Amino acid sequence: MVDINEELGYIVVALKRKILLVATVIIAGFCISFPFLDRIILKVKDDLLPEGAKLIAISPLEVVMVKLKLSMVIGLMLATPLVCYYVYKTLKVRFALSFSLKTSHILILLFSAIFLFILGISYSYFLMLPLALKFLYADALSTGVVSIYSIHDFILFIIIMTLILGVTFEVPLVIIAAVHSGIVDIKTLKEYRRYIYVAMFAIAAIVTPTTDAFSLLMVAVPLIICYEIGVLGAKLISLKRSPKKAQVRSTEF
Repeated sequence: MVDINEELGYIVVALKRKILLVATVIIAGFCISFPFLDRIILKVKDDLLPEGAKLIAISPLEVVMVKLKLSMVIGLMLATPLVCYYVYKTLKVRFALSFSLKTSHILILLFSAIFLFILGISYSYFLMLPLALKFLYADALSTGVVSIYSIHDFILFIIIMTLILGVTFEVPLVIIAAVHSGIVDIKTLKEYRRYIYVAMFAIAAIVTPTTDAFSLLMVAVPLIICYEIGVLGAKLISLKRSPKKAQVRSTEF
């Protein structure tokens, strides 16, 4: 009989080791990125602050707090792949998942996730945010309001929107993983496509900084495109796997 205390002790030690490694990655990302944040903030200001608008610091610690939050976000982003890997391993062992990933598949998945995330934040930073911020500035100016932004609120707004779009572009991988693991099938995704579109527009309406139709489409359309790419990718993978399954079955008879 397995000793429960011994099993719990093993779990606690393994959990502490994983938490320590994740914390080390977060702290390393925090420490490495902090010295470069002055340049990053100036770059963001030059790229995204509408002409005529101004940034101010309301409190003495505001700039420092912005830099601390930015460093923490960078550290968390660097640790995210490691956390995802630990979650996958835990689910596979504890719940005996029917699928497994080879090392090559994990690397492909990792690079694909990084590429899609970079694509999402690039779309947000270079296309959506400049248009949205200029619209907001012009809208305030048309009412006779001078736009003076708190540096904390301005940078935090950009971080949130950029991360949202970065995560949004991960939708294809999520769909492919869900279909591959048997959680959902392609037929269901196609049948509920219209409802999913409505849900995506609702999500876009929540996260969009403005209420105009143009900004809504700037967020909703990439969501829909990512969804369709995920469905297509899952379908292609299923078709690729089908001949192999058929060949295995034929050898059994």
